Amino acid sequence: MSKVSGESLNQPLKRFKKVPVYVVEEHNEALQFIYSAIGGKKLPLEGTTMLHFDAHPDMLIDRKMKGAEARAGKNLLPLLQIENWIVPAAAAGHLRRVVWMRPPWATQFSDGTRDIRVGDHPHTGQLRVDSKEPYYMSDALYSTHLLNERTFTFTVAEIAEPTRKKSDDELQKLVDTISISKPYVLDIDLDFFSTGNPFLNLYDKISLYDLLEPIFNFNLPENDDVETVEKVVKQREEQLNELENIFEHLEENGNLQAYEGEKTDLLTKVSVVVDAVTKEAERLGDSPDWFAIFAGGCTRDQGGLPFHISTEQEVEDMVNQSLLPLLRRLPAPVLITVARSTDDGYCPKHQVDFIQSLVLKTLQEVFDTGEPALHYLTVNSNRVI
Repeated sequence: MSKVSGESLNQPLKRFKKVPVYVVEEHNEALQFIYSAIGGKKLPLEGTTMLHFDAHPDMLIDRKMKGAEARAGKNLLPLLQIENWIVPAAAAGHLRRVVWMRPPWATQFSDGTRDIRVGDHPHTGQLRVDSKEPYYMSDALYSTHLLNERTFTFTVAEIAEPTRKKSDDELQKLVDTISISKPYVLDIDLDFFSTGNPFLNLYDKISLYDLLEPIFNFNLPENDDVETVEKVVKQREEQLNELENIFEHLEENGNLQAYEGEKTDLLTKVSVVVDAVTKEAERLGDSPDWFAIFAGGCTRDQGGLPFHISTEQEVEDMVNQSLLPLLRRLPAPVLITVARSTDDGYCPKHQVDFIQSLVLKTLQEVFDTGEPALHYLTVNSNRVI
């Protein structure tokens, strides 16, 4: 998808006969169908809105990703992971607006609307944003200086508590707040309805998830002036880089005996955890996955990931009292993507098929959809088309 003239951007879009529904396992796999719709002129090259139901924003950026990689069309797809697939599409201009509908237990962003600039860091070429939200600062993704920048609008809104149905006035207020218009993509992660945290199970007998918090902890700057924020973000980047080097060494060697990096307080803290994990792994006859432990630590910066295992009744209430009434007040999307997110532990395995059947039934009831394409059954989950 290369740059095209303004005239071609204004060409009328083609239409699907029925709204296609694509069901994937890992959430980033949804983007391939959005890009295919752009290539098939079912979606515009620029300016699409995404309505994103999820327990997680998925709005991070791989800290090492270059802006040029984000603008490389389908070549971008193999570089993405479940937490960082949306903003690169915004950096390429394909998404102009993202609306994150969150369940009550997901609080990574405050409700409201903000414009976010995304572009290339002038010195590294890496993709960065100008947002001072803790979500971005804690991953060292903030920069006020950007090249090849785009601006996208990000709206966050909460669906009602599972046990409480919105009144007509409340529902209309929500519809007005999110202000969805065509063309848009409807995107639903099934963990929106019941949310696990796979990192809680990592050596839970020694409470590893809690042991990681002081190591990966991030303190927000005392004020939000640019100079202070940039200084704090630079320190955070150094912290994350050091931790990444330590855990890469652990993955390769299984211990820190030959580690040649600087002997810092951070290394001392990690060493204490390594001793505890090693002893517990020996007791279990296990071999630690240090990359998984590092990934778990990276979620501890602002208190940890959301966790709420819903009852079946709560799931049914969320579908019937929140999702269904809202969708009935919206125009039909161009396409629908659904992510199961169960192999990685975010949607509970014992509930995923139940939730999926309810959601697909609801989509068929509200929109003129085609037969769902169960992509997760036909391809290896690591393969990207």
